[in-house]
Amino acid sequence: MTYDCGTTSLKAALIDLEGTVVAEANETYALRQPQPGWAEQDPAELWEAVCRASRRLMSHSAAEDVVACVFVAPWKNIIPVDADGVVLHDSIIWLDSRAIEQAARLNEAVGEFVGTGQEYWPRLLWLKENEPEIWHRADKIIGLNTYLKWRATGRFVTEPSDDFIRSPKPEVADLYTRIIKAAGLVEDLGKFPEQTRSTDIVGSLTAAAARDLGLREGVPVLGGFGDLPAITAGVGRSGFNDVHIYFGTSSWLVSVVPDRSSLDAPLNFSFDADREGAVFALQTGCLAYDWATEQLYRAEKGVLGDSLHDFLAKEVASVEPGSLDLVATHWLAGELPPLSKNAKGIFLNLTTSHDRRHMLRAVMESICYTHRMNLERFSRSTGAQLESIRVVGGGATSGVWMQMLADVLQMRIEVPRAPRYTGALGAYYCAMIGLGQIADYDSIVDEVPIERVFTPNPENEAVYDRLYDVYRQLSPALRDVFDQLNGKY
Repeated sequence: MTYDCGTTSLKAALIDLEGTVVAEANETYALRQPQPGWAEQDPAELWEAVCRASRRLMSHSAAEDVVACVFVAPWKNIIPVDADGVVLHDSIIWLDSRAIEQAARLNEAVGEFVGTGQEYWPRLLWLKENEPEIWHRADKIIGLNTYLKWRATGRFVTEPSDDFIRSPKPEVADLYTRIIKAAGLVEDLGKFPEQTRSTDIVGSLTAAAARDLGLREGVPVLGGFGDLPAITAGVGRSGFNDVHIYFGTSSWLVSVVPDRSSLDAPLNFSFDADREGAVFALQTGCLAYDWATEQLYRAEKGVLGDSLHDFLAKEVASVEPGSLDLVATHWLAGELPPLSKNAKGIFLNLTTSHDRRHMLRAVMESICYTHRMNLERFSRSTGAQLESIRVVGGGATSGVWMQMLADVLQMRIEVPRAPRYTGALGAYYCAMIGLGQIADYDSIVDEVPIERVFTPNPENEAVYDRLYDVYRQLSPALRDVFDQLNGKY
């Protein structure tokens, strides 16, 4: 049984020993933004959503058939809990950027760029400084994956991809130590849970958890991991120098590297002691698409329901590539370098000749343009010239969007089978390794079958090259303006 939790929804999947999804259930949950730049969630609400999805699945399956459970969850959540596991403050999630002041002080104290107000350590410092009573009462500061495992097993255990206090790699551990000292957190190290490998069995389902999930008591629970390594494994691109693109609420390009110093990426994650992921991330991927559809097609959304996206695909396909020279930005929550945290969404060159179809297509094209920027940055750093790239996530189910991406990148796009369940498939591989059924992550490279291929249309190369050049100029040209508008956040 796999539980793949995203930022606003989760997929629970029952996967057989051959790696086939035999049943699935989805749930959604709230993202709260009580102030500009803040982003919080109630961990208990997520656990309840996990339980609802699990019980719905098991109403059609036999509980005794489930041999393992794995949780996948977004990284860098900050959840303070007391000694009994009671949550003392809603989870401050990865999207939260409140800790601008703390980030500036920490960057100066460390002597190098640690991160923005969205980074993990500045948000830790914000909690300690602004909620001292909660910080004092907190027995543990945990992430979402750790919280879910605690609800399942009664143990507080983290894993490499969501541990920013310790690392099995000496150079990363040294960086963390310098940051922790600069942040004045050395005396607080006891608040952070122990680390195990993602493939370790960390415990078994308690009677209460089994009842909540609709499973049997004693089912082994694996260490699991964050969504980044789960999807990297599930797409079959976990070998060194493998690359994939993900289209979900956020979006990213990931390359697997032996160590983070080999590639200058804005973000990195630890897969295990031997490999890491270099992450070229977009804060808003399908989140920007969903926002645009909500604003532009609200009436149709209420009427069409599940057929909305087929309707939108026809709408977007009816507009010529380049959207009549309308350029949008998807930066609704700001962006990571080389773009700006203070940057926000715009429509440039809007005229009376444009309608909502052009606006939606322009938003979709903007995400493709940012991926081209990141792919060019990757190629400059590595010298690699890719001929194709695998793409997964909910956005990968859109044929018109994948053709757009192929045309913007001028590269063959490969979409594996069941692209929305790549995280669940990565969790399946994690369990199979932990149970001794698969040797290691190297054994699964290229195991995932390709279902759809999109080849670039040479007729669209010129228009996308021209508009991409315009898009690249927007962030530096508007940086000062965005700083004036949004610097206070």
